[in-house]
Formats: sequence, C-alpha cells, structure tokens
Amino acid sequence: MRSRASCLSGFVLLLGIAGCSAYDPPVQGDHASEQYKTNLEACRTSSREAVRLKNADTPSTWLLSPFTGPPALRAAIRDCMTKKGYVVAKDLR
Repeated sequence: MRSRASCLSGFVLLLGIAGCSAYDPPVQGDHASEQYKTNLEACRTSSREAVRLKNADTPSTWLLSPFTGPPALRAAIRDCMTKKGYVVAKDLR
C-alpha cells in the first residue's frame, strides 16, 4: 500500500506538469496555422522532456519540481519557438 506522502507528491508533480500542457507562448504569428501548431507541439514535447530530465537530476530538484517545473517549461517552450524563428511578443501579460 502506498504511503500518503508518496501519493500526494505524485499528485502534486502531475498537477504541475499538467498545468503547462496547453501553454501557448506569446509569439507573433498566426497561432491557427498548421505550421505553427506543428512547431508548438514539437517544442512542447522536447521542452517537457528536457525539463523533466533536469528536474530528475537530484532529489532536491525533484522535490522542488512542482514549483520550478512549470515556469521552466514555459521558458523552454518560448526559447524553442524563438529558435524556430518566431518573435516573442513584447507584451507578456
């Protein structure tokens, strides 16, 4: 039987990761085009894996990942989209 702490930590980790799954970065361009959607999904996938591996590096980063993971994932997605040629919008509200 799982302990309450392990169930809770697993839930918090999944909640943190799920919160970023629909992130659409503030970049200029047609967000409805198929090319944009393809690039965004590729960036989401690669960024999610990179952040996950970084957070799994040490026990302390793993424990903090529900708090540090979502901002790091959003930043990684923005960086990936910038590398693909998209321009980040000035207004980040």
